[in-house]
Amino acid sequence: MRRVLGMRLRLASGAFACRPSDIGYPLGMEPPDPAWEDLQVLLAAVANGSLSAAAQALHLGQSTASRRLARLERRLGAPLLDRTPEGIRPTDLAERLLPHAELIAEHMDNIHRVVSGGQDGVSGRVRLALPDGLASTWLAPRLGALLESYPRLELDLLMGTAVVDLVRREADLALRFVPPSHPELLVRRLSRLPLRAFVAPSLAEVPVRKLRFIQLLDPEAAYLETQWIKRHAPDAPTLRVSNWNALFAMVRAGLGAGVLSPLVAEPVGLVPVSAVPKVGSRDLLLVYHPALRAVPRITAVRDWLLANAP
Repeated sequence: MRRVLGMRLRLASGAFACRPSDIGYPLGMEPPDPAWEDLQVLLAAVANGSLSAAAQALHLGQSTASRRLARLERRLGAPLLDRTPEGIRPTDLAERLLPHAELIAEHMDNIHRVVSGGQDGVSGRVRLALPDGLASTWLAPRLGALLESYPRLELDLLMGTAVVDLVRREADLALRFVPPSHPELLVRRLSRLPLRAFVAPSLAEVPVRKLRFIQLLDPEAAYLETQWIKRHAPDAPTLRVSNWNALFAMVRAGLGAGVLSPLVAEPVGLVPVSAVPKVGSRDLLLVYHPALRAVPRITAVRDWLLANAP
């Protein structure tokens, strides 16, 4: 799986000004805890895809980079990288270690900025995962304010119905409608969104029994909506699509009814199906890893999402 770590680009490229020395440690005198210069090799190796690329990025010899990685693995008592035909891959231990190492990288970069007289501020890449329908209808009209407030912020939007693995750092923050299964993750409820069946105005007078219902192919991604349709329109013909954007577009085109939040349905002129009961509500949750809660760029996006919750 392709990994893109949310670490500072200057670290991945080797542009970190305070490059660690290569003094090494005499045998039997290694530090009791992992050293930053060793963690830096791990971060660069995962970010760049190979140990040789990490050595080049950090301006080290490959033997030095290998020695530092071996020293880190020795201190931790377990391997950190698996070699595969596709390249290196972090072990489970490395996956758990990476968020904390990235936080150290963030602090080291802040120290460098203070020492060099640079200005404080939010910068760097943040990966936000969210349902595609929410991204195109709610987030897109508001996103300019966030980017204007933090011009050095780089935002990657990972849109879709799949639940990303935040523990393995597939994203930094996630907006989702289902609670995470991993107890370590932090959860904040942004809002509670009501759900109703909506149609295009051209179908407003069509009897419910004659309506086609548009659903997601993955019932787990819209469990509440799927169960409601089975209960209240069990014989209705269906049209199934792979993502929320397609569902939304089909409803707007007058191809059938869809269970949506008024947040996304009403601004584009969709009308509720009045002859059927309300579906219920769904909590919109903000989920993130606790190791990232003090990272300035993550905090900035998190606080903006909380302040602008629908």
